Parts: sequence; C-alpha cells; structure tokens
Amino acid sequence: MKYILIILLILSGSFINISAQTSTEKLIRQGVSLHDKGQYKEAIEFYEKALAENPSSMSAIYEMSLSYLQLKDYSKALNLSSKVITAGFQPLLMDAYIVKGTALANMNKMDDAIKTLNEAVSRCGDEYLLHFNLGLCYFNNKNNPMAVLHLRKAIEIDATHASAFLLYGYALNDMGRWLQSFYSFHFFLLLEPNTERSKDAFSEMLDILNAKPETGSGNISMEEGVDRQAIYKEIQRIKAKYNGKDQYNFFVEASKLIFFSLAQLQNDTQSGLLWYFFVPTYEEILGSGHFDTYCKYVSVTYFPESLSWWDKNKTQVDNFIEWFEHGQSQMEEDDEELGDDSDL
Repeated sequence: MKYILIILLILSGSFINISAQTSTEKLIRQGVSLHDKGQYKEAIEFYEKALAENPSSMSAIYEMSLSYLQLKDYSKALNLSSKVITAGFQPLLMDAYIVKGTALANMNKMDDAIKTLNEAVSRCGDEYLLHFNLGLCYFNNKNNPMAVLHLRKAIEIDATHASAFLLYGYALNDMGRWLQSFYSFHFFLLLEPNTERSKDAFSEMLDILNAKPETGSGNISMEEGVDRQAIYKEIQRIKAKYNGKDQYNFFVEASKLIFFSLAQLQNDTQSGLLWYFFVPTYEEILGSGHFDTYCKYVSVTYFPESLSWWDKNKTQVDNFIEWFEHGQSQMEEDDEELGDDSDL
C-alpha cells in the first residue's frame, strides 16, 4: 500500500507541473499578442504573471526583454536577455543575443554590441540575422569594410531579405564602390519597391548616375577588371542625350548600359557577389523580355508615371510577376550550390 501511495504522489506532482506549464504558456501567449499590438507595458504584466508561476521560464524572460527593448528601457532588456544567454537556452539563444546586441548598440556601447554578436556567431553559427545585425553595428560604427563582409554573408545565407541589400548598397557606396552599390540598390527595390525607404534607395541610385567624379578619382579607377571610367563616360553621354529633362528614361538606359557591359565582361575566373549573383541575375532580367516592366516596378515610389503605368497594365504586370517568381525559385536553387568566397 505504501508503494502505491508513493507512485500516486509522484503522478499528482506531474499533473501539477503540467498544469502550471500550460498556464504559464497561456500567459506568455497573451503577452505576445499584446506585444504584437504595440501594448508593451501590458504585455510585460502578463510575462510577470507567468514568471510568478514559473520563475525559470526562459520564454517569459526573453519575451519580456523584447518588450523592454521596444520601450527603450535598454538596461532591463540587456539584463533579461543576458539571463537567457547565461542559461544557454538553445531555442531562444540567438534571439536573446540579438536583443542584447541591439540594447548595447542603443546604449552607445557599439564595441560591446559587436563583441556580443561575434560571440553569438561562435555559439549559434552562421545565421542571417546575426550577420545582418553585425553588419548594421559595423556600419553605424563607420567600419564599412566589416559591414560589407557581414552583410555579404547575410545575403549569401538568405537572398530574400531586402534590408541586407539596402544596407549593403549604402556601405558599398560609402566606400566608393558604386557599381556594386548600384546593383544592390536595384535588387533591394526588386524585393521592396513601394516603401519610403524604397524612394530613398532610388534617389541614391540616381545620385550615383548623376555624380561627376573628377579625373583621377578613385571612383573611376579600374576595379575587378571593370573600366569604371569608360562606363561613366557612357553614362554622361546618355545623360547629355536627355539633358536632365527625362530622369526616368535616363535611369532605364543607364541601368541597361551597366547591366549589359558587365555581363559582357563575365567569365569563369571571377568570384564575389557581384559576379556570381548580381551580374547573372540582371543579365537574365535583361533577356527576359520584361526589362521595361521591371524598370516601372522598381521606380513606382519615385516616378508617379511608373505607378500610373503599373495600374493600367495588369497583363504585363502579371506576366512579370509570374516570370519573376519562377526565376526566383531557380536562383534560390543556384544559390544553394554557391560556396563562401571573397567579396569584392
């Protein structure tokens, strides 16, 4: 009889734990729902209730750190995310590192943020978000070469996230590597054509095309076998043709010039994101029969006439989207076969 009683007590304890876990998880879910609605303080109240029931719930601690991050209470976000990291809670380890790194960056402790995120890469491996956040920290720390390195890795891991291409474009442009920057802005706009930052990115591309580098400038020196001075001369010729009066067609012709010129230079000896991703992608777009539609697509936030055309040409739009989706699937398959090599 005594033996059976002990078993019943153990089973009873198990049921109590399961009930507590279910209640804790429900409270966390309610908190997450409030967080997603922007009600961060209310969300924290539910996480606190969850922790009152289960003080060791790493999920509640992590979610609370995220809400404090949104409230700009970086000290609490840092403290809570550090608890998850110290506990080594694998399901949320990478996310906790990102919260900690973001909190440190917002506290103007950029070197500590970079150290934290590099530690995360060592522990969690090559993850898109870790490399993207490292790229962002290095960019904000005005270390563009390191920003480019990590943003390239982020793109190689996942070429579907627009933010990495946008930041990659800015970092490259700051380094005077305008050709690569031009391609990166283009691809960002292919992924995200209709937001405020899309308009800024398009403006950056026009600035690149309208720049007037002085003779002997590093911006028109040879790079990766490309005679950038010759390309700039051709861009200036196109610009003179339109005399500053038709920025859209200037953009279309200049883009076509760059894409065609580099496609002609491509060979099997070249490496780097420019040559194995950007150049073949835009050579494919040039030859797709959809290039004019594509140019309207990426310029919808900048030129009202592009948006108007887009609204009036549904068949061409649908054909482009169908082609793009098919092309994207193929490009993603090709990306899986690409190894990590040196960037430009």
